[in-house]
Amino acid sequence: MKVKREQLKEGCILTEDVFAVTSHPIIRKKTILTAKHLEVLEAFLIHKVHVEKKLIDGTPFQPPDAEEETEESRSEAPVPFLDYYLKAVQTYKALFQKWTGGSRIEMDKIRGVLAPLAEKLTKHPNQVLFLHHFSTKEDYLYHHAVSTALLAMFLARKKGFSKKERLQAGIAGALCDAGMARLPAAVLYNKEHLTEHEYEEVKNHPYYSYNMVKEINSVSEDVLLAVLQHHEREDGSGYPLQVKSDKIHKLSKIVSTADVYHAMTSEHYYRKQRSPYKVIDEMSKDQFGRLDPETTQLLMHALITFSIGTKVRLSNGAFATIIYVDEKSPAEPIVQQEDTEDVIRVEGDQGPFIEEILSS
Repeated sequence: MKVKREQLKEGCILTEDVFAVTSHPIIRKKTILTAKHLEVLEAFLIHKVHVEKKLIDGTPFQPPDAEEETEESRSEAPVPFLDYYLKAVQTYKALFQKWTGGSRIEMDKIRGVLAPLAEKLTKHPNQVLFLHHFSTKEDYLYHHAVSTALLAMFLARKKGFSKKERLQAGIAGALCDAGMARLPAAVLYNKEHLTEHEYEEVKNHPYYSYNMVKEINSVSEDVLLAVLQHHEREDGSGYPLQVKSDKIHKLSKIVSTADVYHAMTSEHYYRKQRSPYKVIDEMSKDQFGRLDPETTQLLMHALITFSIGTKVRLSNGAFATIIYVDEKSPAEPIVQQEDTEDVIRVEGDQGPFIEEILSS
């Protein structure tokens, strides 16, 4: 829908690029509007923009005088995966807040969160590229649970797992951090870097998650192990048991990769959102020997496959389209800049790098 600038609020999600006096957009579609974006729109005297009917927190947004899109534009609109995703995040948030009060996990509601999303992801697998984009620092924990579940199901499918095992991977991904609800509030809602003592407390959450999930009669031993082991590492450097690769369950290897990838790409109070290309490069190099190499490779290959033709914003502010990605150097894809049409190799830290994935 089309909304007047003065009716916009933080958390609105753009559905179309915003143009001003130049041929290139000043703000790209899929951007989650902040106070800074609203100032930019005012500075450029933008009168109206196209936004989603829901805010990033999942609440409806329907200001007076909003202009509905025509039948033609609605027929061209993408499948509303975002609506399902935001609903899942808010449902999970409500469940998590009940857990902090001591409530038990209701598996039927967790399955209800995952089922429609899993179906949408099967039809539109490239959405895994954008999961981190919608995560906010305020609700990171809930976005992280839903996104880890989706990524785990996606990777389980890539590994040829059965439908039952894919669902188990998703359940484990959604519940692996459920034990965070048992942490002291001062630790759980800390907006700064954790102290050593606080970090040691956080490292207990796999135990807490395991005990909470164990109370569910219908849960399998595979899911329990995946929840308990999601911070274990191939070389034994993880926690809480410091077991090595041969003792780590196959679902754990998937969930841990999904968990690390989403955490590294998402915005936190103490860290900005990061490019998936830089993250996957670090995961394949800096995390070598720690994460399951086969699963990491599958994630990298999927990212590269979905990337060709994707529009991105570079660190120098320029917009470009990815035309080639080398698996040996995923952080340095070849792109074509929109303004000059020059074809360049992104040079990582030595030059402009991919700051954000915009659309395919």
